[in-house]
Amino acid sequence: MTSKASAAVAFVALTLLTMDAQAQQGRGGGQRQAPSTTATPSTDPKKVIETMQDNLGMLRGMQRNDSINRIEMWGTNGTRVINGRSVTLATWKVSLNFTMSGMRFDYTPQGGQRTIEVVSDKFAWNEETPGGKATPMPAALQERQVQLVLTPIGMAKAAKAAGDQAKVSVAGGVTTLTFPSNGATITATLNKYMEHIKAEARYGTTVLNVTYDQYGDWNDDAKADVYLPKHIVQTQNGMTVLDLTVTNTNTYNPYVIMPVPANVRGGAAGARSN
Repeated sequence: MTSKASAAVAFVALTLLTMDAQAQQGRGGGQRQAPSTTATPSTDPKKVIETMQDNLGMLRGMQRNDSINRIEMWGTNGTRVINGRSVTLATWKVSLNFTMSGMRFDYTPQGGQRTIEVVSDKFAWNEETPGGKATPMPAALQERQVQLVLTPIGMAKAAKAAGDQAKVSVAGGVTTLTFPSNGATITATLNKYMEHIKAEARYGTTVLNVTYDQYGDWNDDAKADVYLPKHIVQTQNGMTVLDLTVTNTNTYNPYVIMPVPANVRGGAAGARSN
């Protein structure tokens, strides 16, 4: 074999090894960097929020721009309280469009009727099918807006949007981030990557608590190094109201839209403006 051929073979082998290493990094959080255990935890909200965005995989390119605009996550393992009773979900899917401040929660209880709950900007409604016949749900507006903020990427975006109103405290080595959003006060407890592991949302007389566990890249084969929790649990007044285990995600900005239907925009807007 000539020296040129040997060099070519070596280059191909090195390329394949590099690609494999990159793929493995995307599967287990290998690219995230935890801060030094000897460093003093930061209380600078901008730094904490930027670290959160970076470790969630939101910042891309030389300019470190937030490139995550749309996400979908779904699974077949979950429960939800409906009419005061906890039911098992046969399937569920959450679709998010952050440029529209929109979320569609599409779920079907075992042996039950499919339900599609939507919020977009200052409007809330239910759909018979995605994008289909709509029923205005103005009373659900704030609750759904807060649910959007409580999604992992949604929280990072809302905290940044809060600007100087976002505050960080450190006590006993635990970092806490507090900020207002959609009429609610959000308080999040962060892990060493500045990702939230639990959060509390207070609005009106409602106190909603959420836990987030096992961050990873849950895309199928096309890993994107966007890290989301696999298990999300919400409790209200000590009762579990939502328990979702993520099976798959699509974090490559999938086609997700939730335009406001004419009958919703025409007279069913939420009574509260933000």
